[in-house]
Order: sequence, then structure tokens, then C-alpha cells
Amino acid sequence: MANSTFSLGISALAAAFAIIALSIGPAAAAEKIISANEAYDLSVKNQLTVIDIRSPKEWAESGVPQGAQAITMHNPQGNKAFLEAIREAVGGDTAYPIALICAVGGRSRWAQRFLAENGFSNISDISEGMFGRGKGKPGWLKRNLPVQPCPTADHTTATSCRSR
Repeated sequence: MANSTFSLGISALAAAFAIIALSIGPAAAAEKIISANEAYDLSVKNQLTVIDIRSPKEWAESGVPQGAQAITMHNPQGNKAFLEAIREAVGGDTAYPIALICAVGGRSRWAQRFLAENGFSNISDISEGMFGRGKGKPGWLKRNLPVQPCPTADHTTATSCRSR
């Protein structure tokens, strides 16, 4: 009896892990992290598009990475509009390499998963963000990588800006 109870407990535990693994899905398995330096270098060579997903207010305060496209994930029309803006930024090529950046890496990780769930296949997360994320991950600004202002005149209603 004790053996069968133990066996049932192990089976239940294995099933729980399987459910968790399935709920995470392939997007989590494909998560790729890239440093700010590497993203900038690839962007300069036109091998990757950096997309700043922060809010327009944040763009106004610190600027956006040079050469990046600023497309806020805080689109008032919702996630579908955000997805369509990203799709437009890469000319509909969901396999084109993109790197997402936010302030410190939390939102870019969410967006990476969201885009993967919606058919994008070559997404990197600049997980150190603009402002850094602990030791060894100083962020775009502290690495002294170039930024430029978002040319959008009204930062309160903008959903994107182009800085190329």
C-alpha cells in the first residue's frame, strides 16, 4: 500500500511538471538573451532591428537606442495593435532578427514570449535594458551606447516613433 501511494505521488508530480512545461511552451525554450553591445553592433551592420518597447514618456526622458524603432507595448488599442506595429516594423518578416529593449528587462522578456506565441521566430531580449540589471549588466546607457531623441512631437499619445 505504501509503495502504491508513493507511486501515485510520483505520477501526480510528473503530471504536474508536464502541465507546467506545456503551459510554458516552445516560446520559453527559444528565449535568447543578447547584450546591449552585441545588439548595437548587429544593428549597425543591419543584421538586426532593435525595438524599444517602453512608453513614450520613457522615450522622452532618456531617448531611444540609436537606430532603434520605438514601438510602445503600452498601445492604447491593445496587444493586437502592438503586434501589428512590430510586424510592420519588420516588413511582415516574422523571421527577421529583432532585439527588444525596455528599462530593465522585464517587459522585453514578456514581449519576447508574446511575439514568439504569435509567430515570430528570431527574437532576442536585451535583458539588461536601458538602465541596467545588476552586476555585469550595466544597460545601454551605462555602456555609453548612442541614443537619440524620439522625434514624435506628442509623447503623451504616441504609440511609436522612428529614429532611423
